[in-house]
Amino acid sequence: MKYSIISGSPVYDKSFLKENIDRSSFIIAADSGLLACRDAGISPDLVIGDFDSTEKPKGGDVIVLPHIKNDTDTLYCIKEAVERSADEIDIFCALGGRTDHALSNILCLDYALSRGVKARILSEKAVISLHDSPFEIEKGGFKYFSLFALGGAVVGLTIKGAAYELNDYVLEPFSSLGQSNELASPKAFISFKSGKLLLICSND
Repeated sequence: MKYSIISGSPVYDKSFLKENIDRSSFIIAADSGLLACRDAGISPDLVIGDFDSTEKPKGGDVIVLPHIKNDTDTLYCIKEAVERSADEIDIFCALGGRTDHALSNILCLDYALSRGVKARILSEKAVISLHDSPFEIEKGGFKYFSLFALGGAVVGLTIKGAAYELNDYVLEPFSSLGQSNELASPKAFISFKSGKLLLICSND
């Protein structure tokens, strides 16, 4: 089942959210993500948060979290979706606000991946996903794609069908070698032997 999570970044594109959220998915608002839902005319199926940045909604399905907690509201939402047997998660309104929140939301992708759930963060400027096995990138609405090693070296990285190709390369976490690549064919093929690759498709 597909889940959509609306995180709480105050910086978001209302039109992008309205046009790209899958309204047939199970929609969870993370705390002040409820404000973005209201702004975009979206009715969430569930609201989760400590409500330190917005008023607790009256009525509907709500999970109230303590103010002092170990996980962010967004990670709680991801855990709830995984617990409810999600096989795919789209996350909106997760970038553009506080830098620590944006980074935390990106790192949350690892939680979903470790549980076998496909997850991605979507905004009008970028789509971010994390991979532990080979994948393809199709030419679409984004000019650039960047690859970063997350949590350790990515061994045996091979890139085919791109402007800058690699063969059996070891990509270290500090390396920017995989940044700002472009497709040279309808599809780029990314393979590697071990590690985790963070993929960022972007226009900015």
